[in-house]
Amino acid sequence: TLLKKEGVFSMFSELRRYFNYRVRYTFDSICEVIYSMIFITGIIIIFNSDKPINLLYFFIYYSISNVILLANEELEFEIRTNQYTNIKTTRRTPMMIYIARSTTYFIWSTLIFLISIILSHMFFNGKFFMPSLHLVDLILMSILNYAVFFVLYTMAIKLTERFKRVSVLLNLFNTIMLFYSGLVFPAPFVSYADVLDIFLNKK
Repeated sequence: TLLKKEGVFSMFSELRRYFNYRVRYTFDSICEVIYSMIFITGIIIIFNSDKPINLLYFFIYYSISNVILLANEELEFEIRTNQYTNIKTTRRTPMMIYIARSTTYFIWSTLIFLISIILSHMFFNGKFFMPSLHLVDLILMSILNYAVFFVLYTMAIKLTERFKRVSVLLNLFNTIMLFYSGLVFPAPFVSYADVLDIFLNKK
């Protein structure tokens, strides 16, 4: 019970820390939110109404890619400002700290995504749909997506630690994932979305 309380307290402390970080750089945070909302709604707009976008797949793409980019952004900032040196002297390793922070990045990304979808629904209803899933399929899909995310996330952290600045590389990966993962745009070959289709009984 004590460990659970400490875990919950740690999570809320991390949330407070990150939102304070966002408030401290208010202008940059506002610009990032606006950019993300324009990006999400823009993707939805360009889809034809007779072929709406799969909202679940879109969220999977956005949450994985955005959490990785947010982690890289903050880690590069801490390296530039020498805060990373202090992190390495703490009881937990930098990797453990950033794995814990991924929950905060996920919550932040989800809030932006939900706001964007609400706005899109008001003006572009019918441009997207939410597939139905059985509980078992949802659990299995969540496990698979988390495993994929964990591998990509830890690789991004390791690359950032090694080379100090890899944001361009990660943005390139984000673009490749956008167009060729099948999660947003249809891919001309077998893609990650085809694997997920198994859980949606579309195979």
